[in-house]
Amino acid sequence: MSTRGRIVIGTLGLDQHEVGAMAVAQLLTRGGFEVIYLGRFNTPAKLAVVAQQEDADVVGVSVHSWELAAYASDLVRECHAAGAAVAVGGSVLTEGDEQALAAQGVDATFGPYADERTILARMDELVARARAGLARTSQGPSEDRHALAGRVAIVTGAARGLGNAYAEAIVGEGAAVVVNDVDAQALSDWTERRDPVAAVAGDISRPETSAALVQAARQRFGRLDAIVCNAGVLRSGTLIKVAPEDLDTVYAVHVRGTFLLLQAAARHWRAETKAGREVAAAAVTTTSSAGLYGFLGETAYSGAKAAIAAMTLVAAAELERYGVTVNAIAPAARTRMTAWMGDGPGKDSDDPYAPAHVAPVVAWLLSDAARAVTGRVFEVGGDVIAVADGWRPAASAELPRGVSVAGAGALVEQLLLNAPPPQPIQRPDPVLLR
Repeated sequence: MSTRGRIVIGTLGLDQHEVGAMAVAQLLTRGGFEVIYLGRFNTPAKLAVVAQQEDADVVGVSVHSWELAAYASDLVRECHAAGAAVAVGGSVLTEGDEQALAAQGVDATFGPYADERTILARMDELVARARAGLARTSQGPSEDRHALAGRVAIVTGAARGLGNAYAEAIVGEGAAVVVNDVDAQALSDWTERRDPVAAVAGDISRPETSAALVQAARQRFGRLDAIVCNAGVLRSGTLIKVAPEDLDTVYAVHVRGTFLLLQAAARHWRAETKAGREVAAAAVTTTSSAGLYGFLGETAYSGAKAAIAAMTLVAAAELERYGVTVNAIAPAARTRMTAWMGDGPGKDSDDPYAPAHVAPVVAWLLSDAARAVTGRVFEVGGDVIAVADGWRPAASAELPRGVSVAGAGALVEQLLLNAPPPQPIQRPDPVLLR
């Protein structure tokens, strides 16, 4: 008996969408398709193997929204390699989910309101596509494929400003994101309008927050591929005026917060590596030109950001063995922490210091295209991107043992004659230093 096509139908993991998958299988059978129904507990590899064994034209999967980031890219790659087109449906799929799936190479998506006639007609198209060999065309990279399709990232300080711009860019590039901020309400207001996004409010300087972020990525999206340590706080003051408790606050959020999330993610990636699973992860930390060159009136902040730059270099060297890249961004952007810059023009497109202009660099550093880049610091903003070079000897001379004070002074003076001048310290509006 001739059929309209051979289709493998199943769900991924423990999925109550089995009911929907069974209903679609029955619909396709009534419509003249031959259906191989696999039920639950499937993986992309298993679905692809069955498709190849059965010479199937299409693999159809019923999914949750949260399963998209964890499985879609692997599903597309495996099934297209087997010569089968991929169709994905689910009763809770949003328009955003369907767009994300299309960006990941899925050939057809069916949301909660897809009617029978549309499903049957679209399946006919997919069968024709598979038999013409077109399902194989997406095995290699394409220009319109999103840079972070299928990946899962954590972004701290994401309720507004740079962190929010990073999260927007990362979601826009096809990734799922777990966002964090101490401002739970602002975080909730943003996440309610985005998908696939999960929120974990809390103080990043506390170990339980970092642990919760890693756990949320694994439980909600099935994996963790990247982190962006962006959360920050400012307590301005000259060396004479800054209070010790303000110093503690700045170091807690910037230095301790970055350390804790790096450590929690690194421990997860090390465990993955030791379990025999390939890791291709990325971490981006946030330093500042204040930490690289100093900023007058920001003693605490400059010190904290300098510590992060050094921490980044050490982490890059230590985590390379586990398949992790670590780089730092020194952004120049208008945020609540840079009020001294003043107001910019109304539209981001007109403002060289809009956070949105920094975000593409961060997103790229999280992508597979940046696998060879690690242990670097990038200054980004104001229509400029630059590689910041770290401390290194600029001039040297032999220091004799037992040298006199005057002799040591003469050596120093000679070295300074041969060394380049220091990078000028940054200075805000003098009014802010009063």
